[in-house]
Amino acid sequence: MQIEYVEAFFLDDHQNELNIVTDEDNIGTYRLYWTYENDVQTTDKHFLLESNQKNIQFNFAYNPDKVNYFIIEFEQHPALLFGYRILPMSGMYNFRDIGGYRTENGRRIKWGVGFRSDHLQNLNEDGFEFLRSLGLKSVIDFRSPLEVEKDPNPFFSDDAQSFNFDPQAHVAMAAGNAQNLDTSEDMKTRALKAIESGETGAQQMVDQQLAFVDSPTSIEAFKQTLKTIAQPSNVPTMQHCRGGKDRTGFALMVLEGLLGVPKPQLVYDYMLTNRARAKKNVSYYNRFLEETGDEKIAQYLYSLFDTKEEFILASIEKILTQYGSIRQYAKEVLSLSDDEIANLEKLFLEED
Repeated sequence: MQIEYVEAFFLDDHQNELNIVTDEDNIGTYRLYWTYENDVQTTDKHFLLESNQKNIQFNFAYNPDKVNYFIIEFEQHPALLFGYRILPMSGMYNFRDIGGYRTENGRRIKWGVGFRSDHLQNLNEDGFEFLRSLGLKSVIDFRSPLEVEKDPNPFFSDDAQSFNFDPQAHVAMAAGNAQNLDTSEDMKTRALKAIESGETGAQQMVDQQLAFVDSPTSIEAFKQTLKTIAQPSNVPTMQHCRGGKDRTGFALMVLEGLLGVPKPQLVYDYMLTNRARAKKNVSYYNRFLEETGDEKIAQYLYSLFDTKEEFILASIEKILTQYGSIRQYAKEVLSLSDDEIANLEKLFLEED
């Protein structure tokens, strides 16, 4: 019996959600604190509440200029530090911290070292200030050169080095066009051809995830990603594409998987994009329907940026079937050395 992970979600105004994931029915009483310190041992913490519920809403006004963390002190378990799973970044909707997930050997990913996100084009000044407070050392962009040229990342820090590793994910690029509400005649023609040939957006997303595993351009992009973030000078790091789901989703699945995060949590982390853009989804579909006047085209375009378990499971199962584990895949296919894997563990995992 153990606590798998704890996380917080900002809802609206001052309302927040606490989520304690465990298979225990009775977790006992705990006390919740907030702090600016990324340290479970800090004494600079402020009491919020006492409860014994695994999922509750609580009142807290976060500081939009600085990262806020929480500390939960259990009667029956060690204290844990955690943060917002989807960070309340002004101008972005899918900026997430991968911290807190428990690995199969009992260690946890550190909070505040690994981030994943959508692109940065909509950041406003408040968002820039929050982003600077993270102390990022690297930003890894999986978008194509054409996407980068069209929407270059805005400059936000002298300390964050930028890298562009393109896995050439054409379906993801089409999904980006869909997210941009591209309903041009060319897009509609391509959608009609796909529908007439029996192709579905969902199957294209599955095929793309499968291709990420072993296409030469994908191997090179994700290999360079892991080798880059295995260097201490490049951590904390943020990885992103257009929507932060597929290219970024595969990259983070591999990182978390080689660190030892179990498959259910890998799928959970991928699927959080649905929660991150829940408010956008309905408006996207309605806009597609309004612009095209064709329900089949609207459904097809929407499917290109949908988030389903079967997408990420396709790549996970392919890796496990062919290589036995994600770590072995990282060694055999992505050419990670034992020293580089040890560096990743040291940089991203809490001490035993």
